[in-house]
Amino acid sequence: MPDHFLEMLQTTMRHQSSRRALVHQGRELSYRELDTLARNGAAYLQSLGVVTSDRVVLITANKLSFLATHLATLYAGAVSLPLNPRFTREELRFFLSDSGARIAVADEIARPVVESLQSDLPELNAIVPDASILNAPASVWREPTLSPDDPCLMLYSSGTTGWPKGIVHTHANAASSLSALQRFWRMTPDDVVLNVLPLFHIHGLCFATQLTLLSGGCIMLDEFQALGTLQRLSSCTVFMAVPTIYYRLLELPEFCAAAGSFSRTRLFTCGSAPIRAEVLPDLESILGRPVINRYGMSEAFVIASLPLDGPWPHGSVGLPLDGIEVRVTIDDHAIAQPNEVGAVQIRGPNLFREYWRQPDTTRTSFATGWFDTGDLGYRDEQGFLTLVGRKHDLIITSGYNVYPQVVERVINGCPGVRECAVVGIADAHKGERVAAAVVRADPNLDNDKLREFLSERLVDYQRPRQITFVDALPRNAMGKVLRRELRDRIEKAK
Repeated sequence: MPDHFLEMLQTTMRHQSSRRALVHQGRELSYRELDTLARNGAAYLQSLGVVTSDRVVLITANKLSFLATHLATLYAGAVSLPLNPRFTREELRFFLSDSGARIAVADEIARPVVESLQSDLPELNAIVPDASILNAPASVWREPTLSPDDPCLMLYSSGTTGWPKGIVHTHANAASSLSALQRFWRMTPDDVVLNVLPLFHIHGLCFATQLTLLSGGCIMLDEFQALGTLQRLSSCTVFMAVPTIYYRLLELPEFCAAAGSFSRTRLFTCGSAPIRAEVLPDLESILGRPVINRYGMSEAFVIASLPLDGPWPHGSVGLPLDGIEVRVTIDDHAIAQPNEVGAVQIRGPNLFREYWRQPDTTRTSFATGWFDTGDLGYRDEQGFLTLVGRKHDLIITSGYNVYPQVVERVINGCPGVRECAVVGIADAHKGERVAAAVVRADPNLDNDKLREFLSERLVDYQRPRQITFVDALPRNAMGKVLRRELRDRIEKAK
């Protein structure tokens, strides 16, 4: 079993040196050229004083500069810390301060903001233009001495229950996670992966990019533009996306006809959220193959996936990857029966090392030997896992548990509904009441028609007491609904 991510990556670079590694805006790079970029960039970082385990922040919208800097950071033995270039000034202040970053590599938009903060960031030694790494001259690279337990990647949680936490991954757990996913999805050097996902997120960076590089395949690195992405799909063997991307493709009149040219694409995956149940059959019919749902998180990489050859139980995120154990518990201890909803807990070599500078939180998270994901779900008799929501999204109304995803599936099945999200709103009598925000596909859909539809399909305590029609749901960069923001909007609309 490989135990060192950087060694695995460098082994692939050597063995596949003459093969195409990357296509970006008409530019092609071989593995040899990509390796040279990484070495030169690493030497440049080392000339700035970067040493093993230093945090190097990446803030750039240019995907090629981002990837070059990420690889250079790894080759320097440092820790790559990607941030969304659209973060606000105060968000950047928090991440730079909390991480104790030594170097910030920023594009021309983010760099002035970071420079304005530098006087308040005593650990930040230098702010570097992103083009400096991409265009670093040939220089002497000092190969770092690293152990499998050394950190290589730091990501921040979404911060849905407070300030985000820094999640520290090691070379060992990255190697284990990506090797297991490579086997499960049968990734080979013949694969061409179309990656239109943001690289500052674990999905686009690790599952789509690093997995492809470790497999010796080729990455088509691009931005998502519906028509352009549709045209490029015929050239790839693997397409990784989130539901909002698939929804946008479905809206294109050209989609059905273009799908006939997707014979080369062997694998369509979906993550970050499930595709709406009423949409999935049409999507899979057009694609001519299943969309492989999977379950991952920043602390654990990919945890489970639907098998490539089936079965594909409706709504399931599949089976655990090799080496990963999954259990569902009631009250944190008793193992749930098949199809009984409980807390999803995991353990295995895929898990992160620690929450940055939060030893008590880290210790609590691993106190039982299992990591509590914060998700609720159930496993069927064959072990397939299905998620029903997050613990903190669970709605308790008059003593009854209401799972938002269950209610959302029913609402989305109503004619005239494009999409919806369900949240709990504080209620003096019931504790919480169920509220729904609905985006209409049919402007004639009204409260009465929707309530009539739901009255026959949901028990009384599951039915939304408040329905608010909205133009769009608030989402983050990966398409996940921002439920706290939505809750605030609904409360204001009362």
